[in-house]
Amino acid sequence: MLADAHGNVVHLGERDCTIQRRHQKLVEETPSPAVGPELRERIGAIAVDAARAVGYRGAGTIEGLLDRDGSYFFLEMNTRIQVEHTVTELVTGLDLVREQVLVAAGEPLALAQENVRFSGHAIECRINAEDAANGFLPAPGTITAYREPAGPGVRVDSGVTEGSEVVGIYDPLIAKLIVWDADRERARRRMIRALEEYAIEGVTTLIGFHRALLESPCFVAGETCFGLVESIAEAAREKVAPIRAPGPARVREEVVGVELDGRRFEVTLLRPEPPHAELAQRRRERTGDGTHHAAAREAVVSPMQGTVLAVEVAEGDEVREGQVICVVEAMKMENEITAHRPGRVTGLSVVAGEPVATGQVICIVAREGEAEPAELDPK
Repeated sequence: MLADAHGNVVHLGERDCTIQRRHQKLVEETPSPAVGPELRERIGAIAVDAARAVGYRGAGTIEGLLDRDGSYFFLEMNTRIQVEHTVTELVTGLDLVREQVLVAAGEPLALAQENVRFSGHAIECRINAEDAANGFLPAPGTITAYREPAGPGVRVDSGVTEGSEVVGIYDPLIAKLIVWDADRERARRRMIRALEEYAIEGVTTLIGFHRALLESPCFVAGETCFGLVESIAEAAREKVAPIRAPGPARVREEVVGVELDGRRFEVTLLRPEPPHAELAQRRRERTGDGTHHAAAREAVVSPMQGTVLAVEVAEGDEVREGQVICVVEAMKMENEITAHRPGRVTGLSVVAGEPVATGQVICIVAREGEAEPAELDPK
């Protein structure tokens, strides 16, 4: 929404940010597949009322949750333009940064609510330096080749070129890829084409993840896609096709009440288990095969390059499975490195404030009675 110093407030429609990992957005679009004209008017009025109630001035974003039954819940207000303001610009034709500057200069808004028009559909994919196959861990490095897509309806907001270094002390966002077209399906196909043309070498990015996401039946249908992000990430790790739907045996029953011609009925729905249920089974099968070398099983290694913020254990400590060994910061994200099994900490090699490399041995978790492991190179 936009508000000036003269009492004028307008809302600019909604953005759907359902596709996330670690509660951080990956894909944004407008209009939302779940929002119709009546709901848009209702939540838009909530945003306007909230801004007026606090005498807000500038661009701002109201965040909320939409339940399956259409209930809308206010969460918070971000008193700024957000990363995904680009999709709003493409469907409204407004330059939100320019509007914000004019408001700050004391100018009144140039348009009233009845003048706000929404045209077509826009989608934004965040091109992050992250490894989806490794739990979306940051992947800093040097970009050795870089070529952006182009063409009608394609926009790229970036600040990198060939030779740019993606360092581990900033957010993993490399660029924003945004497309517009007349409707959602055309915008989706245009985004897939743009992703296929986007070339970034030298660092791992989410380009391949986004392609798999936009091609999934769940996203095509505009559904909530619960568990889909995890499914695609696991598929990338295993080099197999993403899980589309569990087999007919993996279902759960849910009894719901429905009304038909004034009469109430109870209906039993058979819902497929979410993709992460099968993923958990895969992980159990993979980690329980006992084929790894004993020393590798005992070592706790850093899954990323970064800086050690804190070390939570000392040499000789007894730890339980899942206990935090240390915290590593990479690209503005704090990542807890935990013990993969119970045992005693030996060979602790990290200190708070020092850098750590991907694959570097942090410590050994040895069990009582086990033979000492072969010496591991901490690098």
